[in-house]
Amino acid sequence: MRSFVGLLDPTRPLVDWAAIVAYRYGRLQQLMAEQRLDALLVTTPDNVLYATGWPRFRPSAHEGAYNALVVRDAAEPVIFCSEGDEGGARQDALAADIRVLPPWNRQWPPLFRQALGDYGVLGKTIGLDGRMGVRLWQQVADALEGTTVVDAGRVLDRARVVKCPDEVQAYEQVVSIVEIGVNTAIAMAGNRWARHTELEIATAANVELLRRGCHSPDIWCVSGYRTAPVRRYSTDKVVRGEELMLVDGGGTLNGYRSEFARTVWTGGRPTVEQRRVYQTVHRALQAAEALIRRGTMTAKLEEAVLAVVEEAGLAAYYGGYPYLGHGIGIGPEPPMVTARYPEHDTALEAGMLINLEPGVWVPSVGGVRLENTYLVTEDGYRTLTRAPYDEALLGS
Repeated sequence: MRSFVGLLDPTRPLVDWAAIVAYRYGRLQQLMAEQRLDALLVTTPDNVLYATGWPRFRPSAHEGAYNALVVRDAAEPVIFCSEGDEGGARQDALAADIRVLPPWNRQWPPLFRQALGDYGVLGKTIGLDGRMGVRLWQQVADALEGTTVVDAGRVLDRARVVKCPDEVQAYEQVVSIVEIGVNTAIAMAGNRWARHTELEIATAANVELLRRGCHSPDIWCVSGYRTAPVRRYSTDKVVRGEELMLVDGGGTLNGYRSEFARTVWTGGRPTVEQRRVYQTVHRALQAAEALIRRGTMTAKLEEAVLAVVEEAGLAAYYGGYPYLGHGIGIGPEPPMVTARYPEHDTALEAGMLINLEPGVWVPSVGGVRLENTYLVTEDGYRTLTRAPYDEALLGS
């Protein structure tokens, strides 16, 4: 069997991972200085990955396997890892200061306190990961009595929203592989007239991701009545002709996650109502795309979508999520693209990656979602995801 390396595009440019890690760490340091944080304690795997560059590959499900301490003006972070990862982390020289945490987080606070003392920041201002569990937060705050502890969730979110060119290049690698999976599913669904189940199609798509080195592949498909209301998991239902089928999901490579969606027609002649739902979602996505540019407030994107959906008389069937879209990178992340929650309204910036995914779900007719990933540029945007829209559903 060929290695997944042999399945990668040989012309793909090499990614400068050192430059990515340096950019991220420098951005964190800059924001810490602006917020007058003397140190930042990071305890969720995706934020640890951002701060340290580790782990780019399959993360452990073990709680406590990944933590990090970023001290302002320090040359590199402190990595806290599990005993099982210690040897490899040291041999790979992930950092000069690597410390082991036991698997029980009630024992972490004294170890965190020791590290903060070693770096001379006890009694100063320490930012804690905004997604740290409430119990652990309290235990850490108690252990750091005399130290000012603040929520650094917004600092971490702010750091992650803007990507440098090297990050965009790395992200496009995983996009191109997820495209293979999504387009495999599309090909299996089109004009097949009941040759495959949902699970068979989803499995074939995910195998394409695994063959190329992705981990955590979770492309799923639903068809027919299971598209409205949408069920976000595949079953042994046969995908038959004269149905709508939704393909959604993605996978992760080198610490970046890509996901996008298409709805396809499985064969035969679509009804007027099925075309109406599909074309409404397609027009709504185009209306939002037309507004993607530096400085646009994210609420404006969903307002444009809602206007199209309301004009089509389908507002009661819109949604599926409390937002139109979200930022993307290490995973789904800010900014949230929504007009329904004003506290999330954010100005788009060059270097942001965002997903837009309008959906309309009409029982007895079917559900449609179309989703793309966009890079906000200095003068507009660039669409990163590539898969066809369904001509049978776009036609009259």
